[in-house]
Amino acid sequence: MRQFVSAEFPDKDGILKVSGKDFRYLCQVLRLRTGDMTALRLPDGSLVNSTVAKIDEGSRIVCFQVCGGNGNFSENQSEYSGQTEFYLFQFVAKSAKMELIVRQATECGVAKIIPVEGEFSEKGCAKKNFKNDRTLRIIKEARQQSGSPVQTEICETVSFKQALNLWKEISSGRNDVFGCVFYERSCMTESLHKSVGEFKEINKCVIFCGGEGGISPAEIQEFAAEKIVPVHFDTNILRCETAALYGIAALQSSIAEKNLWTLKE
Repeated sequence: MRQFVSAEFPDKDGILKVSGKDFRYLCQVLRLRTGDMTALRLPDGSLVNSTVAKIDEGSRIVCFQVCGGNGNFSENQSEYSGQTEFYLFQFVAKSAKMELIVRQATECGVAKIIPVEGEFSEKGCAKKNFKNDRTLRIIKEARQQSGSPVQTEICETVSFKQALNLWKEISSGRNDVFGCVFYERSCMTESLHKSVGEFKEINKCVIFCGGEGGISPAEIQEFAAEKIVPVHFDTNILRCETAALYGIAALQSSIAEKNLWTLKE
């Protein structure tokens, strides 16, 4: 289900006016017309019904009128509070590939994307700031296209050591946080389903994925020392942008199945 992600709340009369670049998206991409029903994702994460009340071509403004009641679109961010929160630590790749990874991770509902400068990161890419207007626009478009309720965030690029420290902060004192690193080699790796199955519940899942050059053996050893599980997918050789999407999907499926069986028991 498509949605429009609004940076503002409707006024006291339930009217939301949208202009600028969003006008083009609404009128030329979604091809909205007066009277059309549209889902609005508000800044607090809630989803509401609305009707296109007016389209002013001259001023390039679209006016939405929020509808009363919940309607067919009804759902709230709080309804997702029981689902697993995903973090993607992506070792930096070339800009075009990073943008694709960000788009796909957003569509999958990843909460935070943290670029990481690793040992095999290409020079010139590692220091790049991916938290910019273009990336934020990619995230917004991906959420609108996919209907994701998750407010995906792109963070500043961190070093390998900083990434490990962030992992420690996320996992400290908790037994419901699962961390894994995708590794192109099979040595030192464990079964994904077996590792996930060892947890009673997983409320946070932290994923580390390499860039074009992969992740060095020394970095893998440090990950393992911090109880981050090295995982190898026995499949074809995957590009970094494919590996990220493949791995996220595999983890989401594995954790969802685990949660389902836990509820049945």
